[in-house]
Amino acid sequence: MKTLLSLGISAAAWAQGWTSMFDGKTLNGWEPLATFAAPATGDWKVANGAIVCGGRTPGWLASTRSYSDFRLQLEFRGAATVNSGVFLRSQREGQPHVTGYELQIWDMQPAGFLTGSLVGSVKASPTKIKANEWNSFDITAKGDHFVVLLNGAKVLDVKEPKHKSGRIGFQCQADQNIEFRAIRVQPLK
Repeated sequence: MKTLLSLGISAAAWAQGWTSMFDGKTLNGWEPLATFAAPATGDWKVANGAIVCGGRTPGWLASTRSYSDFRLQLEFRGAATVNSGVFLRSQREGQPHVTGYELQIWDMQPAGFLTGSLVGSVKASPTKIKANEWNSFDITAKGDHFVVLLNGAKVLDVKEPKHKSGRIGFQCQADQNIEFRAIRVQPLK
């Protein structure tokens, strides 16, 4: 039987409505999907308590549930040159960065939508990830208001009304390695 602590959730957090989106062992609650007109679904797996994409093929990993207003916390790790993202309010069909938002994880995006930005919509304050170390995102999406903290520092606080509800997910790019863990969500009213 799983305990709250084994899921990374304290009793106090559980009482506040937080739920774990990842059990640290399986991809239960997630489904790999193709993206960017590529037939592949990425090479997602679980290793050492993290969701890992080794980058053999591109794709995205989508939550099996949809979310509207929420607070999402997670950790990610990749090289200084990693190109990935967290999808917010994306639809199962279509390109997730178009049907929803892509919260960028890439410090070198050519158009300036660097880490913490909502790609194609709003640019974040300049920042850098900690290469090959665990970084944290704390994301609040309530109505059209988005607040994003990277490693405890606010990098984005903006109103963006395009997408109201959809899946949460992770991006896998070819020839990239990215890991995600400690993923939890708190629905907001």
